[in-house]
Amino acid sequence: MSTAPKPHPDLLVYKEIGPGDMRKLLAESNDADTGGGARDLRLPWKTFRSVMHRIFTDEAVARGGKKIRTAQVTYKDANGKTSQTTLEYWPATTSRPAEDRVSKVHSNPALAGGRLPNQDKGRVFLLFIRWSNGEIRTYYAYEDELRTPGKWAAEVRSALLTCIADTDNKNSKRAGSLLSVQGYYDFLDGTVHCHANG
Repeated sequence: MSTAPKPHPDLLVYKEIGPGDMRKLLAESNDADTGGGARDLRLPWKTFRSVMHRIFTDEAVARGGKKIRTAQVTYKDANGKTSQTTLEYWPATTSRPAEDRVSKVHSNPALAGGRLPNQDKGRVFLLFIRWSNGEIRTYYAYEDELRTPGKWAAEVRSALLTCIADTDNKNSKRAGSLLSVQGYYDFLDGTVHCHANG
């Protein structure tokens, strides 16, 4: 009797959850005094759109006829129960033309809704992982755990730890706003991208 092959990860996208992002998850105002307070996580579209479209594969039409992408995401809630929810990925706006966004993060149970990340394990990273069976899952990874072998696969640890080091190095030479750690790893062809490296 044959059994189906065990799913394996195809694609990892990661984004550091900084103080401003944490406020968005908590549905509080963002850190800037410029108003807004949008409840979304932003990614530079030129780098991430084609990769995020491999995660957000379903086309949809949102308010005002805006074309967006959605994904059915599997996650574990605060009680460890596996559930599914829909996440939305919106294109850049005229006010923020360089950034696409994962929207309504404060109300989505895969990101907030009783599933807020711990804040006592070092820096926090949101991971989107597409599996070989088409399943999309979200996880929180913590810097302390990434630095300890065994919690995460070697490819995940290597991609994130290398990007953390590269981003920290670049930030040490910046006078203005700091870069956040964000990038992706394609398990299928070995492509590694850390946004701090262009």
